[in-house]
Amino acid sequence: MNVRRASGLHGFDRVEKSMAASDPLVEAQRNLFPPLRSRVLGEAAEALAAGRIDAAESLIAQHLRRQTNDPAALNLMADIARRRDRFEDAIELSLRCLKHSSDPGYRFNYAVLLRRMNRLEEADAQLDILLAQEPQNPFIRDQKAKLLHAQGKHEEAIAVRRKLVEAHSESAEAWLNYADSFRLAKRYDESVAGYRRALELKPSSNKAYPRLPDLKTHRFAADDVGWMQKQLAIPTLTADDRINLHFALAKACEDQKLYPQAFENYAKANALRRLSVNFDPERLTAHRKVCEALFTPEFFAERAGRGCPSKAPIFIVGMPRSGSTLLEQILSSHSAVEGLGELPDMENATGVVIPPPTAGKAAQPYALAVKELDIDLARTLAEHYLALAAARRITQKPFFTDKALANWFQVGVIQLILPNAKIVDMRRYPLDCGWSCFKSHFPKGQPFSHRLSEIGRHYSDYVRLMGHFDRVLPGRIHRVFYENLIEDPEGEIRRLLEYLELPFETQCLNFHENRRMAKTLSAEQVRTPLYKSGVGQWTAYEHWLGPLKAALGPVLDAYPNAPE
Repeated sequence: MNVRRASGLHGFDRVEKSMAASDPLVEAQRNLFPPLRSRVLGEAAEALAAGRIDAAESLIAQHLRRQTNDPAALNLMADIARRRDRFEDAIELSLRCLKHSSDPGYRFNYAVLLRRMNRLEEADAQLDILLAQEPQNPFIRDQKAKLLHAQGKHEEAIAVRRKLVEAHSESAEAWLNYADSFRLAKRYDESVAGYRRALELKPSSNKAYPRLPDLKTHRFAADDVGWMQKQLAIPTLTADDRINLHFALAKACEDQKLYPQAFENYAKANALRRLSVNFDPERLTAHRKVCEALFTPEFFAERAGRGCPSKAPIFIVGMPRSGSTLLEQILSSHSAVEGLGELPDMENATGVVIPPPTAGKAAQPYALAVKELDIDLARTLAEHYLALAAARRITQKPFFTDKALANWFQVGVIQLILPNAKIVDMRRYPLDCGWSCFKSHFPKGQPFSHRLSEIGRHYSDYVRLMGHFDRVLPGRIHRVFYENLIEDPEGEIRRLLEYLELPFETQCLNFHENRRMAKTLSAEQVRTPLYKSGVGQWTAYEHWLGPLKAALGPVLDAYPNAPE
């Protein structure tokens, strides 16, 4: 029987796989988990590491049929549930795992899940148990720092990580995390210095290079270009390292206005990423057409009064890089609104009954399931969604935002189960938005964003479907245009708050003073006052944007309206 060390593959918070094996944080994670003594589970862990989640799940399910309570299998299955944003299932599986094993790695994973669900006090208690057993474990101590950041205790988190870099001064991972802490505390010069130190320790770092351009205020120097080109010439560089370096090199070239070289590197990074992405744009187009046929004025009139009457949710929908993080930061600055970020809860609440809109050939089954949504089930799904969201809340404010942008797929279902919830569509000029998607290195990935033609098609489907709902549910959706928000922030915010039936509050104009943590690529931008430099960035790259323009078609010419 093979004995396989998991190498962190079944840890829910992973340090970088490409870090040197001697890095103490990497070693601490390795030692936290027991070796996988099953060949099948070893293959499942390898499949997970390669992103083949379905294959991993099949192998683990096969193993669990023979060994129902194997903690290693339950832990891996919990990881799969977490990856699919099914946090309730992940918690249940983790608890089953802990019931049958006291291994510290499994408790660590349970603490991570609790943190990600905003159950911060419970997560803290689990980490305290682990630290009582291993007070000097750098991986657990670093997790403590993450929890402190989640609690808004940035200076305390910095203190924890300062001690880690003092104890492990040659650890690139420790310096990366230390720099992250400074970034969250808005201490950007110290953050840059930390990333630079990590690069000195590991020049091809998978994490340090993309973190620097993410700061937005950082500008690469000419020496950085040559250094990154030298790293890219290394033939043994991993695909992930190569992708990250191409994105960072593109930004470095852009900083020096070397636009042809910048576009070349953005294109290479996206082409490499696209190779590992299973994405079929036809699925979303098929879903749009089904929705246009299904959701008519008569359809909604026949089902009026169904669902839950709650007015608490404010759904922010649209495209990535549209200004949605800015919009949520503005709203969460209001005394009546709590910002919850990008929640997976709508799909988790409805997915058991209604097939996900873009899952394989699910377009027609989706329509059938929606048609059969009766009064009781509509209310049950709404209450399930509200319960999932409530588990993440930390205030008693009457309203909360859900910024899962892809909920524009779900507008028809939202209308059926939460007819009084507000829906805000954040929209940006398609060439600015599309180009920004192409040049962005999304932490969790955006499968449509790696080809300009697929970005244009995705944007077009989005605008067309929202235009359909404007026609069949007039006045139901409020639209905010990024360009208008930049030009007339007070006017746009007043109109938005009027739609939300909330009084105007001046702190919404001072959103950059909001201490709330933002977790998207725009996190640094929403901590500064409004600026206009985000408008027209595509113009430097117009020569290469033909595929984007062609795929947008009449949607581009009709902006800010939807084409007839």
